Amino acid sequence: MFDTAQAPSTPSQRRSPVGRALRIGLAFAGFVLWWAWHRGVMRCDDHPVAERFAALLQGLGTTFVKLGQHLSLRADLLPDTAQQTLARLQDHVGAFPSEQAQLAVESAFGRPCSQLFTRFDLAPLAAASVAQIHRAALPDGTEVIVKIRRPGAAEAVESDMRILHAVTTVAQALLPPLRRWGLMAIVDEIAGNLRLEMDLAREARFVRRFADAWRGSPDVDIPDVVDGLCASSVMVQRFSSGVRIDAAAAPEREACARRLVDSYVTQLFEHGLFHGDPHPGNLFMMADGRICFHDFGIVGRLDRRLRGALTAFALAFVEQDADWVVDAWLDMGLMGAQVERRAFLPVVQSLLADCAERPLRDWSLPAALGRLVAAGRSQAVRLPTDLLVLTRTMLLLEGTVRALAPAFSIFETLSRHAAAGPLRQAPQPEASKRLAFEMSSAASALPALLAQRLHGALARGRLFEIAIVPDARLQEGVDRASRRIALALVTLGLYIASSLLMQHAVGPQWGGMPLLALAGYALAIRFTFSIARGRALR
Repeated sequence: MFDTAQAPSTPSQRRSPVGRALRIGLAFAGFVLWWAWHRGVMRCDDHPVAERFAALLQGLGTTFVKLGQHLSLRADLLPDTAQQTLARLQDHVGAFPSEQAQLAVESAFGRPCSQLFTRFDLAPLAAASVAQIHRAALPDGTEVIVKIRRPGAAEAVESDMRILHAVTTVAQALLPPLRRWGLMAIVDEIAGNLRLEMDLAREARFVRRFADAWRGSPDVDIPDVVDGLCASSVMVQRFSSGVRIDAAAAPEREACARRLVDSYVTQLFEHGLFHGDPHPGNLFMMADGRICFHDFGIVGRLDRRLRGALTAFALAFVEQDADWVVDAWLDMGLMGAQVERRAFLPVVQSLLADCAERPLRDWSLPAALGRLVAAGRSQAVRLPTDLLVLTRTMLLLEGTVRALAPAFSIFETLSRHAAAGPLRQAPQPEASKRLAFEMSSAASALPALLAQRLHGALARGRLFEIAIVPDARLQEGVDRASRRIALALVTLGLYIASSLLMQHAVGPQWGGMPLLALAGYALAIRFTFSIARGRALR
């Protein structure tokens, strides 16, 4: 039970903007001076910078606690120790009065609570800096929870982020070297993320998408939102019973971990939309064993390109192919300065050498991603937001799963599903696995590429623009070029078909390899040499 007597209003609301700005500016200036003194004057490199910075953010209140939590995602900027310190930041707030909660509900929906609910529990189930949750019942008897944004929270965030924007502007003007960190872009990005997190209508849309995707699943339960009872400040959602996932009975823990990881495989590789905050407080186990997800304030997206790169990354890691790992990593969309491939190759080789000495269940995907991110900091490489969310999600997922079942291997499960999805493959020679993956990817991308080229040609009005010159030699050259192009397309088709035959081990085999695939490769290679020598169907 929360003590409403200690219910706060946000501190920033009770102070004038000038006083709040002065406090924020002095706090950050004091931190910079402290850091400069310890680093420059005392020449001490082991001072706890992250702890000091976390204490500063904690002292500035809710907005800056959320700022620190978002900064903990920035693996491209901060080392592991700093990320872990900032990730531990918690909002020390009590519940706000139930009268304010009822007023917020009535203001959002324009009707008294007595008309909306037959029961509205005044004591909240939980309270945090952004919102608190009350249990209620609809007129038809449906048990629901009512998530209500803390009054003034959105306004406080907007005010504090404007002040932080001004502080950053002044800091970069006084200390030009800070500009290379792109602090203004970071502040703007975090401000945007905080605004999204404050919007409960957006969260409700995500809840509905997840609920539709998992409806009828025997392994996952997503409590759906109630139609007509969702707004930017209030969200009504079906009540779901269960116990926290870390309170599951010992015999059920491994099965629970397997369901959780399998659900993330589906989210990552099939849906392209994943729950971004899988800590035990947001995961419940139902009486029938299903996993129930709560709190969709952080949701990550993986487009088709990023899903393909992640699949390639997992497979390349298992195959211990350093070149393929680097290529897949770069394909994930790193941003910033010109990325040099050779900067990552030694890191990957060292990482694979370390993994080779341990069983697969001890491999860690977040640790692998972290080492590659650290290698990119020297080149001012930045990661796309969705890749940052993915990295943090995998870290949280790994911690949750290892707490449930220490012997369970997330990496093994991910790599097995990745190989069984777009790359359902029979046993094949080691050297052909990357070729099979790349050829399969090329075959999937070819229709879209041709459609784009066709669209561009139509937009320019040049699809059928052909200049005909009555010259016998030119006509002969055009005919020869046409035959070579046709032969090249046939050759490409043979390569793709042979790779698929090799991948699925179709037909009779010789020496463990499909004869049809070998024949296709031989014919394709013959055509390739013909094209290269310019003797295509003369």
